[in-house]
Amino acid sequence: MFSIAKGSGRVFIPNIIYPVRAIIPGMERATFPVVAHTLIFDERGRLLLLRRKGTGVMDGYLGPPGGHLQAGETLSDAAMRECKEEACIEPSAIRPLIVMPFLGGIDFIFEASEWTGRAEIGEPAKCSELGWFLPETLPQDVVPFVVKALELRAKRIWYHEYSD
Repeated sequence: MFSIAKGSGRVFIPNIIYPVRAIIPGMERATFPVVAHTLIFDERGRLLLLRRKGTGVMDGYLGPPGGHLQAGETLSDAAMRECKEEACIEPSAIRPLIVMPFLGGIDFIFEASEWTGRAEIGEPAKCSELGWFLPETLPQDVVPFVVKALELRAKRIWYHEYSD
């Protein structure tokens, strides 16, 4: 398993070719969103999920902390920043879990089980509630990629082209 200590800014994942590129007629390279999410588990194995609002994407659904990579930021830094901004917790370490390209973008999903702080809503304009849920009894209104990510995690599969 790979692990990233807070602030290290580097990760090596074998067998991944960078950069990811797509060629579009009339364009030299395509641009698309790069998103970092973190599945945060507590000591009881429950998953932290936030109810999205005001984002324009899957509003009303439950999802993990996550957001777009910012210029000059590493994936791990983005994942940890989003945890702090959205849920007021700071992971002490995160582990790369799944690379999940989707039509129009790519999700990098990390996991964490150690952090400081108390989970609470950090961006009330983008989140209406948060809670801890057992992975085997998730509510119906969870963003679909979370269910797929948990299935892949259980099977130790790190790459999946999401089209569900």
